[in-house]
Amino acid sequence: MNLIFDQISRGDDPINETSFTLTLKKALVEKLRDEIICGGLIPGQHLRLEEIAGRFEISTMPVREALRELESEGLVTIFPHKRAVVTRLSPEDLQDIYEIRATLEEMATRLAVPLLTENTLKQLETVVEQINNHFGEVVLQVKLNHTFHNTLYAASGRKHLCELTNMLRHRTQHYLHAFITHLGGMPQAQEEHRAILRACRRGDAEEAASIMQEHVAKVGQSIIAYVQRTNKTEQTEA
Repeated sequence: MNLIFDQISRGDDPINETSFTLTLKKALVEKLRDEIICGGLIPGQHLRLEEIAGRFEISTMPVREALRELESEGLVTIFPHKRAVVTRLSPEDLQDIYEIRATLEEMATRLAVPLLTENTLKQLETVVEQINNHFGEVVLQVKLNHTFHNTLYAASGRKHLCELTNMLRHRTQHYLHAFITHLGGMPQAQEEHRAILRACRRGDAEEAASIMQEHVAKVGQSIIAYVQRTNKTEQTEA
């Protein structure tokens, strides 16, 4: 039985071949993305078309299309001759991304706070509680973390700013596995989420923005230090 079909809800209505192929690709993208985020597929690991196709009992075409989509998200790098690997970011890459993120997300928070509604604040509080309720579930925690940040920044009404912050956050999401699992960073991140929320509740845009900037920067510094240690270990063992 095709292992990926379980994720595809076909219902009772007939479905044409094109629609089914697109649905299959979407399910495969989600499956591979989750494996990358949870550390099942690690940075630098080769992603062989035939191996993935065989594992899910499908042809190589949807695998190739899924890898291209993951490349657009920054999770996969495709080299000449169609060699694909899970994107591996250097400490310099991570520093660049997190410095930009810290600046943009500070701005997005400052712009969002004056426009927050009671409904949005309650949504943010619910997401923070959901993160607490799912410790140990890395993929779900990463997705909920995205929801927290996206919901807050969306209140700013700045479409392009929100798109930029979302894109940059997704480019580093597979390194959050190390932050959550190996560094045990989520409890501290949750304290910072709550501090941001308290400032939002008070309507203190400057305080919320300042905490957000520090929050993003600290996560980045932790991940960069982890990658540097990992690289040194690999060089020693080589």
